[in-house]
Amino acid sequence: MSASTAPSFDSASTILDSFEFERTLSEDSRTLVVYLLGTAIPASSSSRVPAIVKIEKTPYDPEEVVALTSPAAWEKLEVVLSNDIYSTLLGWYAPAARKSADIQISSICPATEKHIKKYSQQVSRIVRESPALFKSVVEPYIASVPAKSVSWVYNILDGTSEAENVILRDEDPESGFVLTPDLKWDQKSMSALYLQVLVQTRKIRCLRDLRPSHLPLLRKIRFDSERVAMEKYGIDKGELRFFIHYHPSYYHFHVHVVRFAVLFSLALPAHLPLNQVHVSYTGFMGITVGQAHLLDDVIDHLELEASLPSPPSQSHYAARTLTYALGVEHPLYDLLKAAEEQK
Repeated sequence: MSASTAPSFDSASTILDSFEFERTLSEDSRTLVVYLLGTAIPASSSSRVPAIVKIEKTPYDPEEVVALTSPAAWEKLEVVLSNDIYSTLLGWYAPAARKSADIQISSICPATEKHIKKYSQQVSRIVRESPALFKSVVEPYIASVPAKSVSWVYNILDGTSEAENVILRDEDPESGFVLTPDLKWDQKSMSALYLQVLVQTRKIRCLRDLRPSHLPLLRKIRFDSERVAMEKYGIDKGELRFFIHYHPSYYHFHVHVVRFAVLFSLALPAHLPLNQVHVSYTGFMGITVGQAHLLDDVIDHLELEASLPSPPSQSHYAARTLTYALGVEHPLYDLLKAAEEQK
């Protein structure tokens, strides 16, 4: 769907003005995120279409944390538990108690059945994807995914969408990329910094496609993204975590960049000191064993392959069996399960 014909919302309230709730798809009490399914009417349209609204609590602005310890910040406080040195309270913000937003709202409209399944609560199973399974099942599946599913990526690469948000643009067709804030980040809470790298080349779909010949691209992503992020956001070297998903949400090669920062929580278990609690503690979305592959490790594996006296018959990521969790509603799950049952 091109930028000129895609449904849009011309104000912050438009989607909620027309949104009609149907059901809750999923809710995560750890990350304080809920996905709601309903219908909405996009701007310049009279038709009601499926829509997903994501509502999540925003991180605290470090400058306002001290103010939140004052009784004046709360309209109501209620004791839940008091035991020896521990206590738990419920609090309701007083009007205008926070300068920053209380929640962030994201939407997908029109939402497809694939989106609905993706964000629905579902059971996951461990999958061991051998190179043979990739060739016989996964690669054909990737090839069958409609090109329009990544049209929004091409809009960013072509400069027809989100151009004002681009932090770094490298136009080289082989080693170039675009660095931009991820839609999951509000671009204000520095502790929750989340960027994404979209490569210019359309020949790399996923981790399996990486070869030693892609090392210049990967090294440039690592070096230039860190340099620009440090210059723009004033963060220190070593604060960024670069990782690649397998399987990714969409099959155009991209890299996630998040800030590896200490989380300050008002509800931490007593046995976890503040200085030992990091973003991974709260089940930070997408940074899980099996799904996330650190860019530094990927570069290292490909460098080792490149240093061999003679090239192997299959490149490292083409030859590996990859183990990951996959939701049973994912369209790939049934295909992999059927292939395993035929053995």
